[in-house]
Amino acid sequence: MKDKVSQACDYILDKIENGEYKVDEAIPAARKLTQEVGASFAIVQHAVNVLSNAGILRSISRQGTVVRDEWPNALMTNHLVLFNRESKLRWIPGFRQLLAEKMPELRFCREFKRGMFELRTTLDVQQHRNEYLDLAPYFNELFPNFSQFFDFPFRYFKNPDGSMYAIPFIFSPRVIFYNRSVLQANGCPEPVPDWQWSDFTSALKQLKRTIAPEWILNYNSAPFFWINFVFRCGGSLLEQDPENPVRIDSPETMAGIQAVRELAEILENQERGFSYLEYFVSGKTAFLLSERETLCYFKHRNFDDWGVVPLPRMPGGKNLMAQATDLLCVRKECVDPDMIRAFLGFMLSEEVQDYIATEKYGIPIRKSSAQKSMDLTDRRDLLFLSEMNSMSAEYNLDSPELMSLIQNGICQIIRDQKKPLEASLKRLADAVRIFLEIKNAKQRTA
Repeated sequence: MKDKVSQACDYILDKIENGEYKVDEAIPAARKLTQEVGASFAIVQHAVNVLSNAGILRSISRQGTVVRDEWPNALMTNHLVLFNRESKLRWIPGFRQLLAEKMPELRFCREFKRGMFELRTTLDVQQHRNEYLDLAPYFNELFPNFSQFFDFPFRYFKNPDGSMYAIPFIFSPRVIFYNRSVLQANGCPEPVPDWQWSDFTSALKQLKRTIAPEWILNYNSAPFFWINFVFRCGGSLLEQDPENPVRIDSPETMAGIQAVRELAEILENQERGFSYLEYFVSGKTAFLLSERETLCYFKHRNFDDWGVVPLPRMPGGKNLMAQATDLLCVRKECVDPDMIRAFLGFMLSEEVQDYIATEKYGIPIRKSSAQKSMDLTDRRDLLFLSEMNSMSAEYNLDSPELMSLIQNGICQIIRDQKKPLEASLKRLADAVRIFLEIKNAKQRTA
């Protein structure tokens, strides 16, 4: 049970998050809030002071207490923040009920951008790894029997000294979903499991005769999309090689970017964004490059007219794709070890992991829950099992600045078809090398 001050804080925060208390507008006076909250004046005033000290509210002479414009960036000791909104993650309502029952001291946030406790995605976590606590001691204490969990999804979130800046909550290989009705209606045969790159591009070109480019595939210039083709060609961005860490201009990476350029040309650089998934289940779009988390959306929309195949094979490439991972993180500002233990114990508990399993949201990191989630009689689900060992999350990008340089550079190279690919990637690679030289020099002199 939350204490009364926390309950009063939650009441005010709920009003801020749902827009009832607006930025630079005064919230109700403490005496009025006592009636709404059902707490004493002293309790409410204490809550207002807590939120003011956290940078969410501020007092202005003759105006009262107002909401700060930077409130979404404030950091509260008991906040849990997820990487996406509740409307995008269909499993959230049931999860919130479990959280309220089992860990009421933790507040689930809807609009805050960061929390003391977070669920983040792969690339975001790797870029901000220095902001998060080492969770290895807590994890090893709570779960001395590591065999309860899949071990391979952990490998990309550990430092060489064994510390863990994040713990996988769920994971999934990325695959190609297809809408059977759309393919049939447009005379396009369903893809086969061992299809090649030429088969894939031929299918896209065939669909383009009858469908607008933006309805064919969820083409995207973000790394989660194009990195798959880099991996499948055997390429990478950076490697743990002190002599030659930058691999952006390697022949393998170049082949992957060339493949994405080809997609961009076929699809005319048309991006659909987050609404694409709804168009897919509505029978308007054909292909979807995504992960098993998508099955949760299908489940809640009662959609079953889909098939799934691995990403197409690339000439001379490898059977690799980008690992999708939702990760548990705790910020270094956290000074409550008991809360950290409770958070990890809750999120990795059999109850929560089993709930995620019933929601078909990715592959739970707990093995027993993953077994409950998979339908071994459905060939479509079996594909995720067979592709699990072909995942990679080896971005080796440890700062937002480095990611921004690479992402913006590659995006520009993909779009600008007129510029020579090799020369463009060489320029970007040299820029990254200079960036790393400056960064490493600063670290040595710090």
